[in-house]
Amino acid sequence: MRNACDLLTQIFSTQAAARERAVNAEERIHLGSVQTRLLGLMAAEEHFVDGLLHDPDELMAVARASGAAVVTGDHIWRVGAAPPEPRLRELIAWLSANHREDIFATDSLCGVFPPAQAYADTASGLLAVSISKVHASYILWFRPEVVQTVKWGGDPTKPVEDGPGPARLHPRKSFEVWKEILRHRSLPWKPSEIGTVKELRNAILGIVLRKAEELALLSGELQRSNKELEAFSYSVSHDLRAPFRHIVGYAELLKSHEGGLSDRGRRYIETIIESAFSAGTLVDNLLNFSQMGRTALKPRRLNMNDLVADVQKHLMGEATGRRIEWRLHDLAPAVADPILLRVAVENLLSNAVKYTGTREQVVIEIGCRREPDETVYFVKDNGVGFDMAYVSKLFGVFQRLHRIEEFEGTGIGLANVRRIVERHGGRTWAEGMLDAGATFFFTLPNATGARDHA
Repeated sequence: MRNACDLLTQIFSTQAAARERAVNAEERIHLGSVQTRLLGLMAAEEHFVDGLLHDPDELMAVARASGAAVVTGDHIWRVGAAPPEPRLRELIAWLSANHREDIFATDSLCGVFPPAQAYADTASGLLAVSISKVHASYILWFRPEVVQTVKWGGDPTKPVEDGPGPARLHPRKSFEVWKEILRHRSLPWKPSEIGTVKELRNAILGIVLRKAEELALLSGELQRSNKELEAFSYSVSHDLRAPFRHIVGYAELLKSHEGGLSDRGRRYIETIIESAFSAGTLVDNLLNFSQMGRTALKPRRLNMNDLVADVQKHLMGEATGRRIEWRLHDLAPAVADPILLRVAVENLLSNAVKYTGTREQVVIEIGCRREPDETVYFVKDNGVGFDMAYVSKLFGVFQRLHRIEEFEGTGIGLANVRRIVERHGGRTWAEGMLDAGATFFFTLPNATGARDHA
């Protein structure tokens, strides 16, 4: 009889294991089909995040979760029943500091991360995959709390009761059914679900790597094109300078030595001289712009207060007769190439002087604010301003937001500012409003040296 029972249990064990393998295989096939659809969506988008978020139901179904979140750098996208963003940022910081493995899974998040108790009804279970070892990039899946009642054969905390005679356990009472209520737990993550998200992670890494290779190839081609374009612009600008000088020179000779010219002829010659001079100035500015990317940086520590005061003194000599109120705040020192940074500051201040030409009382303010990694400098004026709808054109070559009849210029000054600042590892932007002034910002890194980002 014992042999028969042993045989029956072995058969039952074999059948149970086979049934479990079959169920797992069916689950893997189903989850694999969901994963395939997600990969198709990601392949159709420029960025894999757009593909993941294209169908939130599929993203949650790949792990049989009730909520999910995609994290890339400072951006968080939430779908389904997910914790609020501030809570997610706390969770991500904890994951980054304590769990560097590729996949992390738990059905009791509160047990390892106590602050999660605040949102246990949403995320008692967590399945997380890391996309990057450098940046905090994750895909998170969440499962809600499932309150369970577990029946045990006896209470393990029950004390031994003393009775008549020696202390002894009574089997009929010791193994009475004892119920335990389990909270702050979700349904456990099955191996098939963990395996599927692991395959999804590997596929995403493959997509990211392929995109990075494409971008690296494109960046190399772009750098070569930029160098060719700079060489071309330098050659053209250099070769055009002499012909324009000749035009101006011979037109001046014609005007001074040919006495029989009519008033109309003199006006024609003056127009020729003025146009050739403007074209020559434009060529000179274009040549300077092309040289900005070719000149080696020689950074050193600069006193920005002295630099701005020197530029201001130079500009006031050209703006005689105008009432300009300069509001100069104490400026933090910078580490930069003195010649190039002076060009950038001079362009910004001269623009402020130029575009306040229609104002009786001019106010130009120069200041800065210190940030953890960079210093933000700004130049603010109460001039004609500009429409923010066209702000993207401000720093482009030959881009003008005002007619040349109103304000002279070649449209290269702000392009020079951007190129100089970016070569130092900084940023540029502007804010303004029509007839209400403008503010131009640029940043420089808080570092002991400057970097060449050409």
